[in-house]
Amino acid sequence: MIQSLHFKRAFWLDTDNDNELVCCPILEDGSIEDWNHDYARNLNSLNRTPYDLKCLLDIHRHLVLNDTGELYKVEINKTFSDCQVVA
Repeated sequence: MIQSLHFKRAFWLDTDNDNELVCCPILEDGSIEDWNHDYARNLNSLNRTPYDLKCLLDIHRHLVLNDTGELYKVEINKTFSDCQVVA
């Protein structure tokens, strides 16, 4: 799971659906509303700027490249304050 400060959302892959990008809101206390998840493609709140698209692609790429095939722990193991993803 990855936390993006840019989007204020946590992201992970839906391994049952072709590794589609899923996300949910991050609350002010740092916890996540995992029950309030949706596919990133359905988010209308994103500005859909080229920068936002690049950030989403970077996050998705990082998750795919680092997939272990195991279930994700419900914890945030990486935080991005920008869309730069370092593998």
